[in-house]
Amino acid sequence: MRSESVFRAKEMIENKYQLCQTVSKTTRMLHIASRNTQDTITSAFERIATPAVLVDSPVASLKR
Repeated sequence: MRSESVFRAKEMIENKYQLCQTVSKTTRMLHIASRNTQDTITSAFERIATPAVLVDSPVASLKR
């Protein structure tokens, strides 16, 4: 559900205005015209809520 993604994203970006701006920018980058806008917004929240671990990052090398 989107509400769960919103709360998880809020944990990543605590400032609600910055979160809104980030979701807006992410939605504009991800949106495909033939796709539902609401689905794209949900996808943006999910991407923000789930931090990506870079394979070549120093933090990833420490976890190995």
